[in-house]
Amino acid sequence: MRRHGMGLLVHLQDVEPGREDAARVGMEEYLDRRMKVPGVWGAASYEALRGAPRFLALIEAESVHVFYSGPFLALASDPGPGEAEAKRGRTAEVRLVCAQLYPGLPAASPSCPTVDVAGLAPVVQIGRIHVPADKLDDFNGWYAQDRAPRMERLPGMRRFRRYAVVEGEPVMVVFYEMESEAVQEQAGWKEASSTPWSGRVRGYYRQAPGSPGVYRRLGKPR
Repeated sequence: MRRHGMGLLVHLQDVEPGREDAARVGMEEYLDRRMKVPGVWGAASYEALRGAPRFLALIEAESVHVFYSGPFLALASDPGPGEAEAKRGRTAEVRLVCAQLYPGLPAASPSCPTVDVAGLAPVVQIGRIHVPADKLDDFNGWYAQDRAPRMERLPGMRRFRRYAVVEGEPVMVVFYEMESEAVQEQAGWKEASSTPWSGRVRGYYRQAPGSPGVYRRLGKPR
């Protein structure tokens, strides 16, 4: 059975025109090398359908401590040839080390009972949200009591998680894993965004540039 960890590394990038293939090759090498590190449990690369930056690499680990382990850090100081080539064409980068807040323990989505044997989903949405400090309690309550229960009931929604960023821009990360982009076309998706509590929350939070981004997986998950 595939395990799902409590740590997530989100790496987003844009590249110069004409350097897209190098970026794709570099992401695959980047992920393949890191999958060999103890405690790394899954990874996948993605390209944007909507939002920005264009390219996304995700690494799921037992905990955030894996991303600070000796073997993981050693790879950053000695990049592979594909990684190095991709970096030369990079024009923008967002790197976030994230610790899972919701759910409190790894859990399968009720609508997708086979999620424990599945890798990272074919389509994901990453939201990078700025929440005022004095509104955190309200935001956390909305997420756990209003937003999450509605989203987790949607057919095709694999998992729905929220993270605190321990390294990177000071945002709250909201992460949706879906079987396809059609999940967002359901009436239930729109209804979840139309509740009174959702309206209040939208009045005070702010999305980071390019957020939310919707991404389709490149190739198979690891």
